[in-house]
Amino acid sequence: MTNLTRDPKGYYVALGIAEDADADAIKSAYRNKAKRLHPDFNPSPIAAKQFHRLHEAYETLSDPETRAAYDRPWKTGQKAGPKAEAKPEPKAEKKAQAKPEPARAEQPKPAAKPSNPKPSVEEPALCRCGKITAQPRYVVFDLVWGRLKTVQKRTVADVFCRSCADRAAVRASLVTWLAGWWAWPNGPKETVKALVNNVRGGRKPADRNARLLLRQARAFRARGEMELARSAGEQALAFAKATNLRGEVEQFLTPLSASMGNAARAIKDRWAKPGWAPMVQVLPLALIVGGLGTFAVTSAPMPLTTMAQDLYAKLTAPATRAPDQTEEMIGRVYSVTRDGAAVRTGPGASYQMEAMLKTGTLVLATETAPDGQWIRVVTSDGTAGFMVVRELSPDVPLDAINDVGAFGAPAPVKD
Repeated sequence: MTNLTRDPKGYYVALGIAEDADADAIKSAYRNKAKRLHPDFNPSPIAAKQFHRLHEAYETLSDPETRAAYDRPWKTGQKAGPKAEAKPEPKAEKKAQAKPEPARAEQPKPAAKPSNPKPSVEEPALCRCGKITAQPRYVVFDLVWGRLKTVQKRTVADVFCRSCADRAAVRASLVTWLAGWWAWPNGPKETVKALVNNVRGGRKPADRNARLLLRQARAFRARGEMELARSAGEQALAFAKATNLRGEVEQFLTPLSASMGNAARAIKDRWAKPGWAPMVQVLPLALIVGGLGTFAVTSAPMPLTTMAQDLYAKLTAPATRAPDQTEEMIGRVYSVTRDGAAVRTGPGASYQMEAMLKTGTLVLATETAPDGQWIRVVTSDGTAGFMVVRELSPDVPLDAINDVGAFGAPAPVKD
């Protein structure tokens, strides 16, 4: 069992390995525990803290130099213990007293290296709350407040997980709702722009988010968390717009996808749905509209229900059909309004012409066409056919009154 006095920070205990474990044992232990403790998979409230400690232990013990610096104090004491029990010979004592400098000179060399150790794993980006997430985003929210004629604007930008981004958006929008309107004339315009940006989830610069997610993917790959690495890499590829950056992401994903195939578990996209934040941000607008609606109802000259009923009655009332002019013309005598008006065998300009009438010629209307534009007529000399309605007038000339009686029964329709 590991002695805690020989493991001052409990790194061996955190990884669950022996003090003489080799590099493969350290890496295997870290992979197994990281899968159980990662906050994206472990709902425990202390999972993030345990994961941070596990990562710290792995960083120290996976690198030979930092591990040697961590082990040196207790290993040096272990070796010096047995020698301290034996009394040195007088010559050895004099030799030790005569050459104290080499021993002192050897101690600072290894002690200076841990001050800036070379990291063996690329550091993952932390959310604003200090947690590691597989789906970080760099988001920019707008905050506006007005003072008379001056509009003051500020951005709230950081690396967020989804929960922190929602809270930051609500805080920025609340301040903007309360203080952004009080500058004229630009206050209302800038306030609306800021609120629209925040409600839509803020601005997410494409290339910056691509680099952020690529860094996260590399960190997970170095830890052996291949599923998270592939997911972060695919997210980075969706953001990458620049050609060189897109090529860098594809170069990272190609060997990873080839080794994992299609068996990798898909990770749920926490940014896909709007969430609760937009509804909270538009709540003040709903309250304002509701207040104005209440005022309009209470101050209306008539009850709102009566107004609604009247409007509904107007909209649903059956449309009144204007009387068909051609139906009223049947059985009446009309005069032709222009010279050369054609009488045709059918209701259309493509039918054969039977006669051409002069202005003032009297005709008797006997039948209407389905389109209402043509009407069948009979002249006083018995010519029957169809004429255009607009070429007939109910005004009969005085000198033609005697001809009205000349019309007898309508002539039979020709086949």
